[in-house]
Amino acid sequence: GYGIGQSTQYTTWSTNVVAPQAMTMTHVPPPYEDYTGRAMFAAFCCCWPLGLCALIKASEARKSYQVGDSETARSQADQARQLSNISIGVGCASFVLLFTFIVLYYTVILYSFSD
Repeated sequence: GYGIGQSTQYTTWSTNVVAPQAMTMTHVPPPYEDYTGRAMFAAFCCCWPLGLCALIKASEARKSYQVGDSETARSQADQARQLSNISIGVGCASFVLLFTFIVLYYTVILYSFSD
């Protein structure tokens, strides 16, 4: 037993209560297509001046998105897409015209000299 003059030890437990802090939700726009690949294709394979402009716009769109200006990034990405599509269209039309010219040259002009 506990007699007179004996000391007793008590163990004390401390508990830490951690309350979660209020979270703030920020709206992060979803990743978007900046059309860099299409612009590179247009610059190297189709009409290079328009493709180069599209590539510059795609680069500006990527930079604007990284800064956080999503509205400007979307606008510049749309311009890059439009310039790429125009460049591809001009490139395809020029190939068709070149092919038509070559066919006409070999069939009409060379045929007339063979007589």
